[in-house]
Formats: sequence, structure tokens, C-alpha cells
Amino acid sequence: MTKKEKEKLIIPLLFVLAAAIMIISLPREGQFKYQYQKGSPWMYENLDASFDFPILKTEEELRIERERVTKSFTPYFLLKPDIEAEQLRAFGTEAGQAGLPDELQGKLLSFYKTVYNRGIMDDVRFEGLIPENGLSVVQGKMAEKKAHSDILSLTSAKVFLTEMLQALSAQEEKALQSSGMDPSMFLAPNLLYDESTTFAVQSSSVQDISLTKGIVHTGQRIISKGEVVTGSTEQILDSLRAEYNSKIGFSGNILLLITGQILMIVLTLFMCFILIEAIRPKMLHNIPELIFTLFLFVFVVAGTSVAYKIEPSSLYLLPFPVVVLFLDSFFPTRFSLPLYSLFLIPLAIITDSYHLLLINMIVGGVAVYVFRFWGRGWQQFLSALLVYIAYLLTDLSFHLISEGTLTELNIAAFRNYGVASILLIASYPLVFLFEKIFGFVSLSRLRELADTGNKALRELSEKAPGTMQHSLQVANLAETAARTIGADALLCRVGSLYHDIGKINNPQYFSENQTATFNPHSLLNPRESARIVIQHVEDGKTLAKKYGLPSLVSDFIETHHGKTRTEAFYNSWCNEGGDPANIEDFTYEGQLPATPEQVIVMMADAVEAACRSLKDYTPESISSMVNKMVDQRVSDSQLQNADISYRNLRRIRDTLKIQIQEMYHSRITYPKRKRL
Repeated sequence: MTKKEKEKLIIPLLFVLAAAIMIISLPREGQFKYQYQKGSPWMYENLDASFDFPILKTEEELRIERERVTKSFTPYFLLKPDIEAEQLRAFGTEAGQAGLPDELQGKLLSFYKTVYNRGIMDDVRFEGLIPENGLSVVQGKMAEKKAHSDILSLTSAKVFLTEMLQALSAQEEKALQSSGMDPSMFLAPNLLYDESTTFAVQSSSVQDISLTKGIVHTGQRIISKGEVVTGSTEQILDSLRAEYNSKIGFSGNILLLITGQILMIVLTLFMCFILIEAIRPKMLHNIPELIFTLFLFVFVVAGTSVAYKIEPSSLYLLPFPVVVLFLDSFFPTRFSLPLYSLFLIPLAIITDSYHLLLINMIVGGVAVYVFRFWGRGWQQFLSALLVYIAYLLTDLSFHLISEGTLTELNIAAFRNYGVASILLIASYPLVFLFEKIFGFVSLSRLRELADTGNKALRELSEKAPGTMQHSLQVANLAETAARTIGADALLCRVGSLYHDIGKINNPQYFSENQTATFNPHSLLNPRESARIVIQHVEDGKTLAKKYGLPSLVSDFIETHHGKTRTEAFYNSWCNEGGDPANIEDFTYEGQLPATPEQVIVMMADAVEAACRSLKDYTPESISSMVNKMVDQRVSDSQLQNADISYRNLRRIRDTLKIQIQEMYHSRITYPKRKRL
């Protein structure tokens, strides 16, 4: 079976498998058939309730009630009799040692009991009480509610004891003073905050809050045709939809429901196919790229479906924009952004709303833009902040359109979008995992390879400085030419920087690294010289493996000469009486360029090297040389496998002429200063 036959079999199977997984994952719930928005007219016929259903409170109403319950809640405190007993024993011991009369001791014990019976609380905790709420005192298994004024703080308990001591006789006061005892030192808080009971009862009270506020009876008119949907009407419609989804569910034919879902998924996949065919047709012949793309689509749909079944509100925590960042790391934005938008379409049938779809579509576009400028290191946190702002502004726009007011904002959305933004940068490094699994090269990886300070290019610069300068010139030419025809400019630059990496092994045999005094080829015959020069392609492939260059980059090493001849050595061979039929020894054994980027690098390399031999850099001589090098490769069938049009080839040729002229433009001759 040929490669094309395999593709014809595998590609349809991939689409069918992706469709099957997505269809299976979709929730089997019919959609609420009415779409409405606050402030907009009701576009359907008069709507009457066909069954009784409760009116659900809004999140804002529930939040207010929870806050009210929390603020008015009575805290619980444990009464600890053992603290009172311990303090009174300490008093009895010290009073006996001080020689206080028994009668006086009895009076003082009576005072202490009066104070402790009211209850003593720590000053800080006492100040934190809300007087209107009071408190509940737990003793044993019983709880008694008390007013704030019935309880004493430690400070007020000491004042209260001092006031009672005024009832002592003058003789008793004298005896107490003579003992040197401080009665207040035997007062200690015997009411301790019961956190566990307070939390349990408070949670129970919050849970007991009713989620409804009334009921709509069968036959009751909900809204009439043309009537504007108000806040209260929207609340009733939301309640009807919730009741429909939770209790009534889908009442139609389940097979027809599944048929509708199949049609939606198939149509969306068909749109994806059209987009691929129009913008990136080579994906239909690149199985790993197609698998990766369909995997992301399945991941979005299946992941959303699972999350929706577990908890619908969790969908706002999912970082959908990271999907477009994954796509944009390997494909051009003009392809990745519309493809991502298609991926989001099934969200409308999963969530029964376009809200989530539109928000993530807009934020995805913002994410692609900001990560292009701030996508490295700590800058990703700045990008995440801007994405978060985009979330908030988009959500705010929907709120203003529906509510027309800045009140009743959903505070939970701020938290959800914040979590989604953090998950965005947390999951973005998965791009490197995809890079390994599918054999792709991400933009981040290309940027790293374009850094001339990395190990491979540093070694090239040290061992073959002339080749490094040549590679930089070729990179500038190729990058500009790529932008002219809409090719991958960064890939062209990286491919140009590494295309001659094999010259590291024998730099002295290449003209750009030679001095004017000595040429080692003068000691060799033309065939041996050709062998050494041609060897730099194989050496380059070996070094590419050593430095871990991806195949996308190492392909430039093998294609930048294609199957051309080393014309100078071949001509010398023939002139010296060699057999002209011996062409193989002078021909590169590389691969013919297949992509526009590989063609650009081949042309830029040939033109830059050839133009170095010009004696006069006039526009005419440069144009003639560029034409010669391009036409030679076309006539030698070096571009027969290349996916490039003659129109783009002409634009590349024109761009190279302009760039070479700017590189070798004439300079001003500065006059010498005359001596006086």
C-alpha cells in the first residue's frame, strides 16, 4: 500500500473516530427551547406554565441572605465550672494562709460565685460580640441564650467585684487590706469560645436557607409575545429552565436528539476540514499534525461535557484559551485562531448558552496577541494578567448589555476568571510535551535556536567565523524573502543559521574562512576537493543529531544544496583532462527542497555566496547574478518537488536583488584633512 493510499484510509478514520468520541461524551439532555435576554423583547408566543414550579432565588439574593444569617448568628461559648472551682480553691488556700476570718472568707466566696454565675469572658472576645445577637452558653448538653448585657468581660467582672466589696464592714475591709490579698486576682474567664459548635450550627443555618421564593402555578401567564424581559421575568424563566433540565429533562425522541448532536459535530468537523483545505492543505498529508489538531478538538468537547455533567459552574474555571496557544505554537495565527473558534461551537449545545463560547472566543484572540509579545519566563504572568482583564471586560460587557447597571455584578466570576488565568500559564508548558510526542517544533523552540549564543552557533562562530558571517547574511536575506511571500520567517532564519553547521569539521576548506595567502585546495586535485566540500552536508547531519536539532531544522542542511554540482571543481576537473561523464563525484547527495522555506534558504545561500565573487556591485551586476543563480536551480530541476508558485519565486528573486544591493551599497569616501 502506497503512502497516498494509506492517507486516504487513515485520514477519514481519524475524523470518524474524533466525531464518535465527541458524540459519546455529549450530555443526553435536550436544550431548553427558548433563548432570552434581559431587556430584550420575548420573540415567541405567549408562554404559560404547563406545570407547577418554584421560583429560584438569584445568586445575589442567596448571598445577601447568607450574609444576613452570618451577621445575625449567635456564637456559642462553653461554660467551664472547673475554672471557677480551681480559682476558688486557690482563694481558699491563700485566704487561710493570710489568716482571714472565716466569716469574711464566706462573704468573699459568695461574691465570687455571683460573678462567676453571670459568666466571665476574655476582654478581646467580649469586645468582638455583636450586642444585638447575644450569645449561647453551653453547659453539659444544654444551651441557654443570654443577652450581651448579662455577661461580664474580665475587666467589668473586676469592677463588679469591687462594687460588691463596698458592702463589707469597716473591720472586714481593714482585715482584707491587712492580708495584702488582691481579690481580683482570682477572677478568670470561664466562658470559652466553642468554635466547632458555632461553625456546625452556623453552617446548618446557612444550609437551611430556602433556595426558592414562591411558586408559579399551572396555567399562570409567564410572559406574553413582544413583552420586554424584565429582571423578575428573567428569574422566573431561569427557574423554568432549571426545573425543565433537572426534573422534566428531554421529553422528545432520544434517537432524534442524538441525530441532532451527530449533525452538529459532523458539520463542525466539516467546517474544520474546509478551513484546513483552504489555509493549510498539507495537514491532510501530515498525519501527526492532523492527529494533534483533532485531539485538541476532542479534548475541548469531551472535557467540557465531563465538567458540565459534574458541575456546570466549573466551566468558567477551564482555561479554554490555552488551546489556541497550543495551536499557535505550531501553526500560523491565521489558521489557529479560526480553528479554535470552530472548536468552541459545541459549547453552545453543551451549555445551552452562547455566553461561554463568545467569552472564550474573544479572550482566546487576546491571549494569542499578548503571548506573542510576553510569552517567555516571568512575562507570562503579565500575559495572564492581561488575559484576566480581557475576561473581566468581556463578562462586564455582557452584564451591561443584559442588566444596564453596574450593580449585581457576579463576584464569583472574578474568582473563576482568576483561576482560569492562572491555569492558563500553568498548562501552557504542555506545549513542550506535545512538541516531543508529535515531533513538532514550537515557536519557543525556534526562538531558542535563533539565539546565536547557544552552544552550536557559538562553536560555529569560534571555529568557522567566516561561515558564521555567511550564515547570518543568509538568515537576513531568507527572513526578509519569507515575509514577502507569507512563509515562516522565523523558521527560515533558524534554517539559515544552521544550514552550514557541517563546515565546523573542516572550516579551512571553505572560501569564507580562508586567508588571501593560502588555499588548501591548491594541494588537492578537483575530485578530492569536491569530496571534502560535499562532505559538509553529511557532517552537518551528524552535528545536528549531536546538538539535538529538530528534523524541521536539520532538513535545511540536507536541502540547501539539493542535488547541485560543485561547478568550480567540476570545471577544473574537465579542464585538467578528467572524464566529463564523471558527474557523481561532483554532485551533492542531498534532498530536493519541498517547502517554500527550504526553497528560500537554498536561493538565499546560493545568491549570497555568488555575489561575494562580484567585482563591481552595481544594480545590473547584482541583478544578473541573482537571475543566474535562480534560473540555474530552476533549469536543473532542483525545485521539482517544491510547493511554491512561479509568482512567489519571482517575488523571492526580486526581494533578494533589493537586499543584496542594500548589503553592498557604495559608501562615502571620507576626505583627508589637509595639513596647514
